[in-house]
Amino acid sequence: MAFPGNKLKSLYKEGISYRHAGELDAAKKCFKEILRRDSGYALAYLQLAEISVLEEVYPESITWYREYLRLEDDQPVAWYAIGVLYFNTKDFPAAVHAFEIAMKKGRRQDADYCLTLGTAYLHIKDTVKGIQHLQTCLELRQDDPRALQALAHHYYLAGEYVAAVTYWDRLLRIQPENAFAMFLLGKSYIGKGEIAKGEALCDKALLVVQ
Repeated sequence: MAFPGNKLKSLYKEGISYRHAGELDAAKKCFKEILRRDSGYALAYLQLAEISVLEEVYPESITWYREYLRLEDDQPVAWYAIGVLYFNTKDFPAAVHAFEIAMKKGRRQDADYCLTLGTAYLHIKDTVKGIQHLQTCLELRQDDPRALQALAHHYYLAGEYVAAVTYWDRLLRIQPENAFAMFLLGKSYIGKGEIAKGEALCDKALLVVQ
């Protein structure tokens, strides 16, 4: 290295101070200067990744996380974080891959983990694993609305209207003004042959959004 380690530590502390003060551009300059001087300074990549998330520049954050994980592969929190970014940018195969690595590295399989991984599995058409993880989410966090909606929508699109009714109904019980859930509950009832009940719910849903 062309510069003493204590100089880089000083720059890092300065960058952290700027970040805590909300001066993100100044913080980024510090961390980028560290990397200009030492491209193997892993924590500088992590700081840039996290700042990019704060700025909602997700593709840039993914790039910084990749560099960090190239140097610090055994970090479950970072693997999960990049998985969420892949999920948010709709790269679901990459999201599943990152989530699975996070689990292997020790990430706890809590409700949030099961929710995101289960939803990602449904997006890549791995239905069995998707349903399994979403149901585990509901076991860990009863009546999670996102898990209920993901399962309800999956069963509705698959034409499995009995199961769809079950999950739309559960969602509507905790979100009684959710017009989307109400309308698709009605459509699911129509799909399973209860026409009058389904049409009444669809009409009610249309009134809610007016």
